[in-house]
Amino acid sequence: MKKKWIAAIIIYLALVIACIVVIYAVPSLRGMLEKTYVTEYGKIDITDEVSAYIVRDETVYVAAQNSEIKRVAKSDKLVKAGTRVVELTPIVDEDAAAAGEAGPDATQEEAEAAAAANEEAPDNISRKYVKVMEDLGDNVRSTDEGYTRQAGYISYYVDGVEPVFATDRLADISKSDYESLTQLKALETPDKECGKGDPIFKVTSNRKWYLVFYIDNKAGEKYYEGRTVSVDISGKNVPVKVAQVQVGKETTKVTLSCKMFFEGFLKERRLDTTITVASAEGLLLQDSSIVKKGDQPGVFVKNKLGEHKFKPISIKADDGERCVVFSDIYVDEGGNYVETVKTYDEIVAEPSEEEVAELQKQAEKEAAEKAK
Repeated sequence: MKKKWIAAIIIYLALVIACIVVIYAVPSLRGMLEKTYVTEYGKIDITDEVSAYIVRDETVYVAAQNSEIKRVAKSDKLVKAGTRVVELTPIVDEDAAAAGEAGPDATQEEAEAAAAANEEAPDNISRKYVKVMEDLGDNVRSTDEGYTRQAGYISYYVDGVEPVFATDRLADISKSDYESLTQLKALETPDKECGKGDPIFKVTSNRKWYLVFYIDNKAGEKYYEGRTVSVDISGKNVPVKVAQVQVGKETTKVTLSCKMFFEGFLKERRLDTTITVASAEGLLLQDSSIVKKGDQPGVFVKNKLGEHKFKPISIKADDGERCVVFSDIYVDEGGNYVETVKTYDEIVAEPSEEEVAELQKQAEKEAAEKAK
């Protein structure tokens, strides 16, 4: 019985020794247990999907009198100041006109009729536009011949939000204002006949306009005033400037300035789009493989002998999971040429805590020697 136990112990120890030999004495097999990947060339776009609000300067023109309308300028057309947009032919109410023309020799009855006609004349806005005109208030221009006084894009839609969504009101508009006011439906202006005070066309300034969106504070850290980003507008990436960044408790308000006109621009108040903050090409690395030697980021490259060698890197763009870095050689902040990773280098995907700790010791040692 005793001999059987001794034999079992010997077999167990032999198996343990065999495992140690396999793992530590045969580098190729040990390497199979490590997670690595090979560097390849690629591209990264750092983007945010946002709902942005359009802020632009607009002027609504109203009819000076009851008129027949003929549109002369096409919608979305850019016109010069002084251009005739619509032709207006006054519609004359013969009874009111006769009463309104009462002269000094008119009877008392004729004079009273004329006064009544003149008193009722201004209040002739079509029922369809009453709410819109209340919202516009005095922020309109009256025309009796249909000419525009300023250059801009022509539109035949109004929603009453024009004086609020103006560039000089950027600081006054809150997030709740944007959300509620963009729900209002745009109404088409009359194209055959209109009442006095009815909206008949709108002119949108062809100067700078703005896109405003809200994003969580963490994502908002990518934005700063003066930075150039691109906005997907009708399938085209349009470069724009970050005009203002306002950080709140939970969200960041980002304001972008732009000048490009796009289809649907004059009717829409909100743009669901993709903002590209950065775009770069180079070697792709996983963020999980990046370590630091002091302040210098880098990765462990596995050589042909299975050794892990630290290589410094310079990051072009990082989307939080992967990054794009320079290949072969880059120039550091001091103007020095630095050898870095190359195409098809084998990268250690998840460096061990021991390797990272040893790297920091090396950095501290080198810093101390340099200080001497």
